[in-house]
Amino acid sequence: MRHFILPHSSGAPNYAVLLIMLVLLIVVAPFATRAGSALAVEALLDLVLIAGAYFAASRAGRRWPFLALTALTLLGRWAALISGDGGFELGSSAITVAWVGAAIAIVGTELFRQRSVTTNMIFGAIVAYLLGAVGFAYLFEVLERLQPGAFSGIPEGASAQALGDALLYFSLVTLTTLGYGDIVPVSGLARPIAVLEGVFGTLYLAIMIARLVGLHIAAGLRGEDDEL
Repeated sequence: MRHFILPHSSGAPNYAVLLIMLVLLIVVAPFATRAGSALAVEALLDLVLIAGAYFAASRAGRRWPFLALTALTLLGRWAALISGDGGFELGSSAITVAWVGAAIAIVGTELFRQRSVTTNMIFGAIVAYLLGAVGFAYLFEVLERLQPGAFSGIPEGASAQALGDALLYFSLVTLTTLGYGDIVPVSGLARPIAVLEGVFGTLYLAIMIARLVGLHIAAGLRGEDDEL
């Protein structure tokens, strides 16, 4: 029986662990409502950062800049968590956006270098998609801190943890174009950014599916016989 999906390509990092960390972060964060739960959520995000840095270290050309960015992001996030200072929280959210953007660029480059469809490539595609949701969530958080009230539906005086959870939920709803309407962008800057995320989510799926299907068809035309 012919299969054109390989289990893994040795030239690319294994994205399974990073995918698991991201899914845990998205699932666990909304339930972390008790005192001290912010530490658990932060620990999960730190695991995502460390896993991303580990994968980037396999590429010499991007190793040290991305490792330095990861270290700076971890330092900023823990400084914000320990101090509780609004300025540190704003800075940590901004640096996290930069980290996510760099991570998506690295993963995306690796995905488009592949010449065959592998399970690892599919995992990487999902990782980049979920990273987009996380990145936009922190971008929305930066905007909300700079312009309080940029989003309606968020309780006034919400804690940093509650704000982050609400905006992650909003980001996922926007990325998937569900648009429930319980949280709504109302400021002049929040609206176009939310629209940009919806466009990103739609185009990403279209482009990535076209890429995977194209590689699958090309493998079939070459008559490759790879076992899953």
